[in-house]
Amino acid sequence: MVGAELTGQKSESEGSSFPQIVAWCSLVIALLLFFGNLTPALRERTLLRATSADLQQLRQRLEDSIAHARPGATLGRSAGDDLQSVLIAIDRIGWTPGELLQSYPEPQQKPPVDVDPASSETPR
Repeated sequence: MVGAELTGQKSESEGSSFPQIVAWCSLVIALLLFFGNLTPALRERTLLRATSADLQQLRQRLEDSIAHARPGATLGRSAGDDLQSVLIAIDRIGWTPGELLQSYPEPQQKPPVDVDPASSETPR
């Protein structure tokens, strides 16, 4: 110990506290940076998940609309309700809707026949 005092070196018990202060400050700064970036990242992840769910619903609505508008698709409707497929079938024949209506006019409504119960008796 006497030689250390003569050469100007300090012993281990009298060491400088500067490295400890630097280490603690570095730890505090690292923790501030970590938590400062963590909370916005968690908020953004929540928003991204909500946006993903919204996009999934919109994609499903789009696919349903496309399937509904597709020619020949009935989707719970009767086959006669699909006007697009009727127009496509008319076009395949080479007619216009007006020509089709001229070729096949609507049947005329017949007046209802009154049945008289007295005249419906059969002779004996």
